[in-house]
Amino acid sequence: MRSATLFALFLLSALTFYPPSTTAQPVKDAYGNSVKNGGLYYIFPRFWGGGGGGIKRAITGDETSPLSVVQTPFETDPGNPWRIQSLVAALFVPEGRVYISYDVQQPGVRSNYWTAVEGEAERTVVKLGYPNSHPGFFTIHKTSSADTYKFQFCSNDDATSCSNVGIVKDDAGNRLLATNQEKPFEFILAPVSSVASK
Repeated sequence: MRSATLFALFLLSALTFYPPSTTAQPVKDAYGNSVKNGGLYYIFPRFWGGGGGGIKRAITGDETSPLSVVQTPFETDPGNPWRIQSLVAALFVPEGRVYISYDVQQPGVRSNYWTAVEGEAERTVVKLGYPNSHPGFFTIHKTSSADTYKFQFCSNDDATSCSNVGIVKDDAGNRLLATNQEKPFEFILAPVSSVASK
């Protein structure tokens, strides 16, 4: 009887602190399939012909390794594959909070996860494993178009106030992912296997 009571208390506390979402819809890839939790995906722009291709790592400014997250300038370049994970213990990624990371550990880089960092001209840009990053997290949300999404960055100081992640150009012409943008970068997700097989 005691073990049944303990199990019931454990279950109650788990559901209280981690309530299941009844409204979060699964994120879909470019083929209409649910995005696998922890799966590898290319992040492509919604519109082709806008002057860029997929999202990748790059060296910008005075960096000695590719810590910046940018849109490649070449429309035929898919960029790098990114691992997309949810906090929810599920097989698919629901809309909401996500972790985005590069799959291969880089020498000398503290973390492969996206962070928001104060950049030039008082812009907050997306970097990998950068020191002195803003405490916060990224979310993924569907836009008005079918299976098209956008990222937002939410500060830990005010998690109700989230800002769009969009594209800004630096002085060198790099297309940086940056927060606090009026126009979000709208994208589709393509599984690595589907792009590699073409």
